[in-house]
Amino acid sequence: MGEAGTDTKKLIFMVSTLNTGGAQRALANMSLVFPDAYEIDFLLNDAQNICYEYKGNIIDLGLRPRKDKTNLFYQLNVFLRRYHELKKRKKSGNYIACISALTSANAVNILTKTPKCKSIVSIRNYTSKSPIRGLKRKIEETAIRLLYNRADAAAAVSESVRHDLIQNYGVKPEKVVTIYNGYDLKKIRALAQVNLQEAERKWFRPQGQGFTIVTAGRLTKEKGHWHLIRAMRQIVTELPDTRLLILGEGELEPYLRELIADCGLQDQVILCGFVKNPYHIISRCDLYVMPSLTEGFPNAMVEAMCCGLPVISADFDSGAREILAPESPITKKTRSGYETEQYGLLCPVCDGVRHAAQEPLTAQERAMADAVTVMLRDEAMRRRYAERAQERARELDGKVMAQDWVKLLRESVRL
Repeated sequence: MGEAGTDTKKLIFMVSTLNTGGAQRALANMSLVFPDAYEIDFLLNDAQNICYEYKGNIIDLGLRPRKDKTNLFYQLNVFLRRYHELKKRKKSGNYIACISALTSANAVNILTKTPKCKSIVSIRNYTSKSPIRGLKRKIEETAIRLLYNRADAAAAVSESVRHDLIQNYGVKPEKVVTIYNGYDLKKIRALAQVNLQEAERKWFRPQGQGFTIVTAGRLTKEKGHWHLIRAMRQIVTELPDTRLLILGEGELEPYLRELIADCGLQDQVILCGFVKNPYHIISRCDLYVMPSLTEGFPNAMVEAMCCGLPVISADFDSGAREILAPESPITKKTRSGYETEQYGLLCPVCDGVRHAAQEPLTAQERAMADAVTVMLRDEAMRRRYAERAQERARELDGKVMAQDWVKLLRESVRL
């Protein structure tokens, strides 16, 4: 089947699951806004417990998840099952392209290349700053260096990720383009209007009494939540009726609970756990803060902007500066204090060290606390950045990004 062969063109989206992870959610969201001229099949390791809304058909490899997904024997089994299934489907001639996400899936996609079904890889991580270590890290970096130039096309989720691939892994500049994640603004804003449940109302103080800060993301090292919790010590000293909601779950939850208690912040910091619809929580808050140490692309921050929240973010290596200060060089970094940018405030990235509760705040944590305090005290500033946040979010509308993908597909199919 060719690009102009029939009215409907078939694609394979290959990703592990549709129930967790930013890359998985991004492909699900992409399917919702792709033109109807494309029929999409999702090739999944495991199709149980699908949480993300998607459009298309499911091909389930039946590889049920293991507790230790990093086990090399498990990974090898996943790789081989994907390889044989994808090779068979590409040889059928029914598909014009396969779009994959994450390194293992991308490697399989490239190694199963056929002339009729193009291999397009999506790169969503800033690989050189990945928290992954050891043999798995070496395998992933070797795969990128050896294989990515053999793909028909590559799409990086940000300019910073593209720069990393070119500078550190030898990917040819002409091989990789940047396509940001797209967002369904209409859907997000509709979900933001859903009424709070009774348990959720308890997270908020009565209207007009203090401020509510929110952040969202898995409770993992790269998200740096403990730095924001420590910064709350200074924030509540200056603005006592301020509360922080942390949406998400993960392996650091016991540590964060202990830190909150040690800081005496049990009433000011609430771990809300996984929230299926975060938007109706976020939209009722005053400020979104992202303390991440590293990101591929900060989806949660953009979604908060879609909800009309002013944002403050650490100036990590991939995404925040491109979103909040798009006219500045991607290599520029906030080193001290905080910077007021076009669409939000940027702070230095914290050091990633788990400092004890009563140790003095680091310079980066103080900068974050200062930025939050300034924003909360200045209603005009909050209103201004809330308006700019929605303006920026409109530029990242999913339908706009879908057209970039369609353009890349058409160029690749004509190769």
